[in-house]
Amino acid sequence: MRTKIVSLLIALTFTASFFLPVKAQDQTSYPFYVVQSGDTLSSIADRFDTTQADLISQNGIADANTLAVGSPLTIPSLPGLSGQISILAVQPGETLKGLTLKYQITQDLLLKVNRITSPGEIQTGSALILPVVDESKQKVPISMISASQTLLEVAASTQTNPWNLLSQNDDSSDESIFAWDVLYFTPSQDTKEISPVDAKLTRVTISPLPLEQGKTFVIMVKAPQAVTLQGSLNGMPLNFFSNADNQQVALQGVNAEADPGSTPFTLNGTFADGSSFNFQQSVLLISGNYPEADPLTVDPTTIDPKVTQPEDDMIKNLVTPATSTRYWTGLFLNPTKNYDVATEITANYGERRSYNNGALKNFHTGVDFGGGVGLPITAPADGKVVYADGPLTVRGNTTIIDHGWGVYSAYFHQSEIDVKVGDTVKAGDIIGKVGNTGRVEDANAFVGAGAHLHWEIWVNGIQVDPLDWLSNQYP
Repeated sequence: MRTKIVSLLIALTFTASFFLPVKAQDQTSYPFYVVQSGDTLSSIADRFDTTQADLISQNGIADANTLAVGSPLTIPSLPGLSGQISILAVQPGETLKGLTLKYQITQDLLLKVNRITSPGEIQTGSALILPVVDESKQKVPISMISASQTLLEVAASTQTNPWNLLSQNDDSSDESIFAWDVLYFTPSQDTKEISPVDAKLTRVTISPLPLEQGKTFVIMVKAPQAVTLQGSLNGMPLNFFSNADNQQVALQGVNAEADPGSTPFTLNGTFADGSSFNFQQSVLLISGNYPEADPLTVDPTTIDPKVTQPEDDMIKNLVTPATSTRYWTGLFLNPTKNYDVATEITANYGERRSYNNGALKNFHTGVDFGGGVGLPITAPADGKVVYADGPLTVRGNTTIIDHGWGVYSAYFHQSEIDVKVGDTVKAGDIIGKVGNTGRVEDANAFVGAGAHLHWEIWVNGIQVDPLDWLSNQYP
């Protein structure tokens, strides 16, 4: 009998083994990343601290050169994470604790997967690997503790109880909550979200982040009541304009030679009820990695500061006013779209330049399009002509168009100007013709030598990469 029982137990154990859970190493759960436009296998591998070989092996990739935008890609280098992950930039006012609450991740894991050794390394603009959280589970900031408030008062104002508020914020007691801390909560239909910048604001964002030399940035502020805003970014005063109900926007360029590192962002405002706020925080600014161009040979007169500085000052004064009317909509058009020949970019924005074998102390402030004398130049967007004259010593025959909200476009070296100051132009209108007037390399070598269009975009007093305006809709 005993033998039969033992045999039965052995049989049952053997049978049950088929239903035991698979060992952890056999069912490793990796997070996945959804491929975005512009991603390459190399950039994804660098971003997630893995290798292209591991990505290929893990995902069964047949052709490393063809990644379909929107397809999920398993990332084998992030232990502790599962589900979908993304790369998100820290926005103004966000803190390490706030990020852990919002994205349902422990502080230790957040620091580990982002290879951060000190919480102080996280600043506005820092790009972090974070889990994508279902909206029903994502916590949002709902209150900011003032110096005179108690937790009970905050709980009453947010229609919850103190213990639930503590639990939602991973706090054990009200002694762990301090003045100006931002409290998070899983939202309901009646939850009123605030910005961690100020409790009377709904949202403050800078996009894209981090800041980058030579790029255009959009600062959005949303508030439930009227507010008069002022601020600055990288030392440039911001101009805010109403974009929609309770929403204001400012556009700002960052100089191609701005110092990488931390740069200040300030925001202050006065509300309709008379109250006010002041906010300041450092924002991460990275290099645009602009290359050095070959030296150019030009007429020495055209690089004499006594000649160039007055011209520069005149142009700067023309593009400084921020017109309150926004004339443009959608993407800008290529100003050479009506060329009869294929358009060729002969010089990109941001290239470091030297003239006549001099010091490398200039950068190319626009984009050069090649072409012959007389090819048509078209307005890239609606606007008003604020300058149409020449030839200037450096810029030759020049046209400048105001598109509103501090955005201007400029066209240099023209052979002919077909508009006048005060004209209203529409996207696609012919405004002039390509030429070689002004500072053009070897312009006297033969008739039409060096002919090209130099095209610039100014955003709130700063020249930015014009090509961005052909592929990105601002704001």
